[in-house]
Amino acid sequence: MDVSPLHGIAPFSAERRAMRILLVDDNEAMVELSATFLERELDDVETETYTEPGPALDELTDGEYDCVVSDYDMPGMDGLELLTAARERGIDLPFVLFTGKGSEEIASRAISAGVDEYLQKGGPEEYPVLANKVSNLVEKYWAETHMRRGFLAIESAEEGIGIIDDEGVYQYLNEAYAALYDRDRAELIGEHWDVLYPADEARRFHDEILPQLEAEGSWRGFSTGVTKGGEAVPERLVLTQMDDGGHVCIVQELTEVDALRAEVELKDRVLDAVGVGVVVTDPSLPDNPVVYANEAFETLTGYDAESVTGRNCRFLYGPETDPETVAAIRAAADAGEPISTEIRIYDAGGEPVRARLDSHPIRDDDGAVEFVVGFYRPADVDGAGDAFSS
Repeated sequence: MDVSPLHGIAPFSAERRAMRILLVDDNEAMVELSATFLERELDDVETETYTEPGPALDELTDGEYDCVVSDYDMPGMDGLELLTAARERGIDLPFVLFTGKGSEEIASRAISAGVDEYLQKGGPEEYPVLANKVSNLVEKYWAETHMRRGFLAIESAEEGIGIIDDEGVYQYLNEAYAALYDRDRAELIGEHWDVLYPADEARRFHDEILPQLEAEGSWRGFSTGVTKGGEAVPERLVLTQMDDGGHVCIVQELTEVDALRAEVELKDRVLDAVGVGVVVTDPSLPDNPVVYANEAFETLTGYDAESVTGRNCRFLYGPETDPETVAAIRAAADAGEPISTEIRIYDAGGEPVRARLDSHPIRDDDGAVEFVVGFYRPADVDGAGDAFSS
């Protein structure tokens, strides 16, 4: 299953808001100066300042921030202890240690504690550097947060979602995807997609679905997979190609209504394959208009479904169409009876076509005619009867 670009898809979050930075330093003048410089250097930023680590930790727990900038040497709790306490509370924000006490020992401890950036205080020239580090950390934090949210949404989705590489091998799938086929996802990662389809359905993917997918970038429709135990899985499938040649699959087990549609689609494909044009009309509507036409009908007549929907089938008749045959067809439709006959119709280019028509009423549970289905196929030239006489 090779699959098309995800053009135009928005990221998990298009939110753009002010960066919220918490600054902690027991020197009030220094922490206010840092806040002033960050607000000057960065666009759309909000700062909150604290001179005591304890209250700052409580604020981090209750508030919504994107980054912490903390001094190291503070009474009661130093900057690394503040980081450790924050992590213990599940606060995983970017953390910058901005200290006037630089040493190899402190730098080593900061790295071991998981500080995201370590920067020594200096003159005003240090603040653009601080602002740049904060900005980069926040952008990365936002991107990772949005990606995490998207991944959690995929993991918890009821629909099966999988990613297949350009070789047709599963690189990822959620639990719902594997469960649909009564498998564990560990069994499927690294396997080719065709392990989930019987041989005839796999051929259909190669012969019909994948060429359309490659040409149009996406495909949606019905297919039939198979469980580990060999049971059929009627499914609704959506495929979207990616830039690297792989593709995203979204799969759902069919409801009863979907299963009926899938059955109709299968029968329609069979009729298309044998060249039988199908037209469905609705006698409950004024003038008994066409409500459906298949591809084989277009091949036979040159009229596609869009151009015939809403029209009475008389548009197929021309000057040499036998009026008695037309009257017999109309009488059968009015009486809700089947009819089989040969008739001269005209294609979209005005050329005559000798066709065999088999028309059958479709009744509801009460016996009333709901639809009339007409099957058109080319008539045997030698078998043409009076209906084709000039």
